[in-house]
Amino acid sequence: MYAVQLVIGLRGGLDAHRLRDALYAVVMRHPHLAARFSERFDEPVQIVPADPWVPWRYVDVGAEGGAVEDQIERVCAAERAAVCELGDRPVFRAVLIRTGDDEHRFVLTNHHIVMDGWSLPILVGELFASYAGQPLAPAGPYRRFVTWLAGRDAATARAAWAQVLAGVDTPTVVGPPGRSGLGRRAVASCQLPGQLTEAVTELARSCHTTVNIVLHAAYAQLLMGWTGQHDVVFGTTVSGRPVELAGAESMVGLLINTIAVRATATATTTTAGLLDQLHHAHHHTLDHQHLALSDIHRLTGHEQLFDTLFVYENYPLDTTAALGIDGLAVTGYSTREYNHYPLAIQALPGPALTLRAEYDTEVFDPATIDTLLARFTALLGAMTTNPHTALSCIDVLDPPNTPACTTGATRRCSPRRHPLRPPSRNCSPPR
Repeated sequence: MYAVQLVIGLRGGLDAHRLRDALYAVVMRHPHLAARFSERFDEPVQIVPADPWVPWRYVDVGAEGGAVEDQIERVCAAERAAVCELGDRPVFRAVLIRTGDDEHRFVLTNHHIVMDGWSLPILVGELFASYAGQPLAPAGPYRRFVTWLAGRDAATARAAWAQVLAGVDTPTVVGPPGRSGLGRRAVASCQLPGQLTEAVTELARSCHTTVNIVLHAAYAQLLMGWTGQHDVVFGTTVSGRPVELAGAESMVGLLINTIAVRATATATTTTAGLLDQLHHAHHHTLDHQHLALSDIHRLTGHEQLFDTLFVYENYPLDTTAALGIDGLAVTGYSTREYNHYPLAIQALPGPALTLRAEYDTEVFDPATIDTLLARFTALLGAMTTNPHTALSCIDVLDPPNTPACTTGATRRCSPRRHPLRPPSRNCSPPR
């Protein structure tokens, strides 16, 4: 189950009817956003109506009294619940919330089956352009991607993934066995110091890889310390927008895919060695990232390879999109993606890298998540200090000189004892 929700803060003279018409114009460009889904078959069947339409609501919480933010959260929760059940109703919705004089929150919510997070900046750009009466370039038809996907060589893709995942004996699962149902979700965030963010970027450059790979390596080490395993797997998402597909960069729809990331370590594996391992595995599967996650699971003989996600979110929203439109301005925005995994961590790029953990409160408590984020920060500090140190010598429990990880305005995450199991360590210098 996946739901995506975008909340945009708007200030200025907003014409609600004009915004609604702009939304409908964008839906006409991408009619699959208004699709219904029939579950009478083995797989959900998409039904696109001849006259695309999506639900629109206007709510004035400023006139209702009470805590405005609490009311906004209740509205947002209701919107998420409305899109999470497939059936004879749209799974893309919009609500405009008036919070005060010339103050609004515009909330777009959808089930992942019709649109991914990478599509949001495209959709919002088109929406505000339509609101301003600007002409829009022809949209890249989503059908073109579906046709491209159907033409992929599935056998070659399975062979590539089978090679990367060969020998995975034990799934990497941090949630309780036999867990069913979803608990309440909570979010914790942590901002890295700017100096550490720069060091992560420099490490990626010096090792001829990407910041994403560096973050994957740190998360893999965290999982190794957590589970006691030296062969771990976790999920990540890829944009799914092939460079060879014309118009892919402007398509709105579900192109994103979840794939597996595997990391192994021995007593002598160094940070540089792990980065090289992950870099080569990434390039080995780069042309095969379209393979369905269910197929990837089956290749290993396990029903579930992992139950955590780590995602590098590098699709920032253009907050200037509404500037100059009748004095309208974007005051802020937030995106949240809700899924069935008990833990999903997002890394948000910027001058100071932000880590955002969304978790199931029936599986984790806030102290565990704070500890996890602090240790992740400490691991990055150790990795950037000396990438040629053996991973087995990095203390994931109480590393010295831990870089401060600021949560919110004043709170700081600091490592502390918690039942996140460390692996056995052999800190003898590698021969």
